[in-house]
Amino acid sequence: MRLGSSKWDTLRKGFPSGVWQLGVCMPVILKYIEVCFVLDDVPPYFKTEPVRSQLHLERNRLVLTCMAEGSWPLEFKWIHNSTELTRFSLEYRYLIPSLDRSHAGFYRCIVRNRVGALLQRRTEVQVAFMGSFEEGERAQSVSQGEGAVIPAPRIRSFPQPQVTWFRDGRKIPPSSRIAITLDNTLVILSTVAPDAGRYYVQAVNDKNGENKTSQPITLSVENVGGPADPIAPTIIIPPRNTSVVTGTSEVTMECVANARPLIKLGITWRKNGMLVNSGLSDFNRRLTILSPLVSDAGYYECEAVLRSSSVPSVSAGAYLHVLEPPQFIKEPEKHITAEMEKVVDIPCQARGVPQPDIVWYKDALPIDPVKTPRYRVLVGGSLQVNGLLPDDTGMFQCFARNSAGEVQTNTYLAVTSIAPNITAGPSESTVIDGMSVILHCETSGAPRPAITWQKGERVLASGSVQLPRFTLLESGSLLISPSHISDAGTYTCMASNSRGIDEASADLVVWARTRITTPPQDQSVIKGTKAIMTCGVTHDPSVTVRHIWEKEGSVINVQSIPRMRLDPDGTLHISQTWSGDIGTYTCRVTSVGGNDSRSAHLRVRQLPHAPENPTAVLSTSEKRAIDLAWAKPFDGNSPLIRYILEVSENNAPWAILQANIEPVSTAVTVNGLIPARSYQFRLCAVNDVGKGQFSKETDRVSLPEEPPSAPPQNVIASGRTNQSIMIQWQPPPESHQNGILRGYTIRYRLTGLPVDYQIKNISSPDVTNLLLEDLIIWTNYEIEVAAYNGAGLGTFSHKVTEWTLQGVPTIAPRSVQAEPVNSTTIRFTWTAPNPQFINGINQGYKLLAWEPSRDEEVSMVTVRPNFQDSVHVGYVTGLKKFTEYYTSVLCFTTPGDGPRSPPKALRTHEDTPGAVGHLSFTEILDTSLKVSWSEPGEKNGVLTGYRISWEEYNRTNTRVTHYLPNVTLEYRVTGLTALTTYTIEVAGMTSKGQGQLSSSTISSGVPPELPGPPTNMAISNIGPRSVTLQFKPGYDGKTSISRWQVEAQVGVVGENEDWVMVHQVSNEPEARSLEVPGLNPYTFYRFRMRQVNIVGTSPPSQPSRKIQTLPAPPDMAPANVTLRTASETSLWLRWMPLPEWEYNGNAEQVGYRVQYSRAGSQGRALIHIITDRLEREFTIEDLEEWTEYEVRVQAVNGIGTGP
Repeated sequence: MRLGSSKWDTLRKGFPSGVWQLGVCMPVILKYIEVCFVLDDVPPYFKTEPVRSQLHLERNRLVLTCMAEGSWPLEFKWIHNSTELTRFSLEYRYLIPSLDRSHAGFYRCIVRNRVGALLQRRTEVQVAFMGSFEEGERAQSVSQGEGAVIPAPRIRSFPQPQVTWFRDGRKIPPSSRIAITLDNTLVILSTVAPDAGRYYVQAVNDKNGENKTSQPITLSVENVGGPADPIAPTIIIPPRNTSVVTGTSEVTMECVANARPLIKLGITWRKNGMLVNSGLSDFNRRLTILSPLVSDAGYYECEAVLRSSSVPSVSAGAYLHVLEPPQFIKEPEKHITAEMEKVVDIPCQARGVPQPDIVWYKDALPIDPVKTPRYRVLVGGSLQVNGLLPDDTGMFQCFARNSAGEVQTNTYLAVTSIAPNITAGPSESTVIDGMSVILHCETSGAPRPAITWQKGERVLASGSVQLPRFTLLESGSLLISPSHISDAGTYTCMASNSRGIDEASADLVVWARTRITTPPQDQSVIKGTKAIMTCGVTHDPSVTVRHIWEKEGSVINVQSIPRMRLDPDGTLHISQTWSGDIGTYTCRVTSVGGNDSRSAHLRVRQLPHAPENPTAVLSTSEKRAIDLAWAKPFDGNSPLIRYILEVSENNAPWAILQANIEPVSTAVTVNGLIPARSYQFRLCAVNDVGKGQFSKETDRVSLPEEPPSAPPQNVIASGRTNQSIMIQWQPPPESHQNGILRGYTIRYRLTGLPVDYQIKNISSPDVTNLLLEDLIIWTNYEIEVAAYNGAGLGTFSHKVTEWTLQGVPTIAPRSVQAEPVNSTTIRFTWTAPNPQFINGINQGYKLLAWEPSRDEEVSMVTVRPNFQDSVHVGYVTGLKKFTEYYTSVLCFTTPGDGPRSPPKALRTHEDTPGAVGHLSFTEILDTSLKVSWSEPGEKNGVLTGYRISWEEYNRTNTRVTHYLPNVTLEYRVTGLTALTTYTIEVAGMTSKGQGQLSSSTISSGVPPELPGPPTNMAISNIGPRSVTLQFKPGYDGKTSISRWQVEAQVGVVGENEDWVMVHQVSNEPEARSLEVPGLNPYTFYRFRMRQVNIVGTSPPSQPSRKIQTLPAPPDMAPANVTLRTASETSLWLRWMPLPEWEYNGNAEQVGYRVQYSRAGSQGRALIHIITDRLEREFTIEDLEEWTEYEVRVQAVNGIGTGP
């Protein structure tokens, strides 16, 4: 609907004044039709102005905002230092994620809408940072008495850092001689020699907290020692011209002077020639003006005077400029309305120090009166626009700028008198659901018409209304994005300004979009199977769709390909797939409701082909390796997973060598091959379909022969004799022979001595043992064995050590002395033979004593070696009394005895004699009998006579005793009572006294007879080494029993075994039980007894039952114990196992107990039990490195531990 201007004026008069500018929508009744008018658009304006400056840290996040309002749509653009950062957009913020110093500068935004554009006041972004000092170490000098000026080292920093001066590590505070200027220069006045030194500064940025220390500055003072003459005043740091803005808290002028003597130096200040007394500090070197005003500006001069001196004063001065930011004294109204072709003045005047410059902008662009003569800037700053045109409508901005800052003001100029006119209205349009559509509405008019879009009674977009998906463009057109089915209908564009209103309408049709909702999917099928490509569609019911399938951009004619079929719903079927079907398939759907297309890739997989051109050559970079290469085969349209490599060694059947070679590989080095063998290879590729065909075989490659890489195995050495060792071994593993073995090399030498190896060579690989002969007796050898082939000698085995068997000592003990101790004992003393002649382990000494005429009957006592004392002592006991003996001592080892020491003769001491021999009775009458005897077998001295006594049995008061000469060997006893039992005793006598009595009972008139055997023998109290025999005495032969004898079968018990005497007891005729000592533990025995009287020995008793003595701990320690180092943490212990008869127990329960501890340690020793009785060595492991240990080995059985 269109409204004429007269109607519009009538409507407008009906509204209160100012409503048209407020943008109010009001209902108006016109010919009973309710109409909604939207009044003038609101120009953009800033809600807030940005701060003049803002300080931020590096790497911080910065967000700048442009707080503006006005009619929609509002668009924003950002500018940095006159450079555009963005284009116009709806985003009112500008984000810098991480600040750095390059982001410092002036920022401002421009905001615009359909009415006009505004330029925001700039804001300065400052970025705090600190670099490094730019100078290295430097030096400077000054003459004594002069002022030293040391500028601070340069450093890039914002803001300027706080600087502290140091000298030799100590802070330097200002003083009468020290000044630190405003630019941090260090001034040392009236320098003296002690001022020389190293100076440096520490700079601190109080915004980011960083601090840096400079390189040192070395100051030297020259002309030291000269006269301290007065020095005229000089101003070395004069005042500087300074500018400051009003509102600043303070401003400081400085003036540093030098003179000598410094104590008489004075400084005064003047402003424009007038003396200044306030604000002075730092020994009058600084003048500070608080809250400076424009009236504080002027020429400031300092004067340096040396008091009480005729030396003239010096002075210097500088200007202080106090700036004042611009301030408007005249501004335009926010809204100016003017008619076309008229002249309008837009006022703008400002003041400030210095006088601000006035710059005008229209819609954020600077106005150039030269290019646009109708625009003229008047004196004072106002803008005059002549011959107003509709295009002059817009935002005008006045900026007042000087060196202290800038301010801005703005107004909206509306040129009236042209009613709105829609020059290009909307047209009937059709859009697909989800697409965007623009309904055009281009207008003219002055002021520029406001645009309102409606659908029915609903306002969709205007300068003050903005619904989702509906956007009012700057041109006035309406953008609908995305469109919905519900958007179909009639749309009206209404253009209005103060002169009237115009409108235009059009219909919009929205079709449901044709979409592929079930698109084809990427497929991977195995060759020969079926592939199905779907293409489901949803569309508007009024729209007809068409399916077209393409492969790689070319249309597929389904009717001409029997393997393909197209269903009505668009599904494509492909049967009997092969490699020609591989590609990208596209389903295209065409309709007036929109077109759509979706693509999917079809991959037809098959087994990979065999790798091509496999080659195998000897590796040039690695030993025992073959380089294998091949060409990558066709992968069967499926990525290769791996390669399988097979090998044939020496024409053996094929075997998998590597089953998982990386699929990207086309070469591999096969390592770990065996020299002197030939190899052939083949490969196959594997993908997810399966394993392909094997490649052709490579040429057979033979590896060169190499020396054996492993030593012979199971090297064992054992001593055979005292001068030979048998060494045995097995060939190296076949995989390490590296060729055909030719033989073995054996090298050996003495263990632990720096001697050369002796070499033996065996030229046959079948010989795996060697007897090393002509060795040193009882010497430890280390032996190694290596195999060799045609390429050379291989590695030697680990050392095995073995001793030659022990020999016998070759010299006798030294310093042998022997002397009788009593009648049966000889005491021996001797020293050990030289160890190097023992030829084995010293098992001890044998003390020998024999009668001169009986060399074969030697009394021997074995004595263990005593390694603590140098002189050994031993005794031979049980010798014959008063008998001449030869004595000797020998040392023995396990193999045998060494030579005896030279024999020495001696005689045992005299003693009482033994029992007389052959005591017998003859010529037995009623009152007398003849007693006969022989000399004692053991005279034990010189016989001096005999003692004979007799008494009635058990009547000592009837005893008769006679002493007879030594030549008497018979005596007739007379005066006896007939048929009476008498006890007759005979004893020999020496100078030592009466000897052993020989006694017997006899009845006068009754001759004695041979006794009978004991009976009823029983065994009790069986122990490890003794038993008790109970018995009943046999017939005594009519005389007393003088001795009991015990015989036994030992070990093997049988009828035909020998009986040996194991025990006898004398002079106990009333005995009924005997303890038999000296038995062997865990040994079988059978016993029998005899009884002896004056006539002789009885026959043996019946044998006892077979018994076994109880077990006992072993009596012997293992022999030939040797200990040597096996490694840093282990020891090797070896010994000779006990003979079986020394077990003293069950052979199955015999073992060894190894006990070891650190030497000198008081802690508990560690123990290891070895249960194998035949074991002869043990390795002690997990020991501490380089530590001395004490080791002990003992035999053990089920009863206990031996020595």
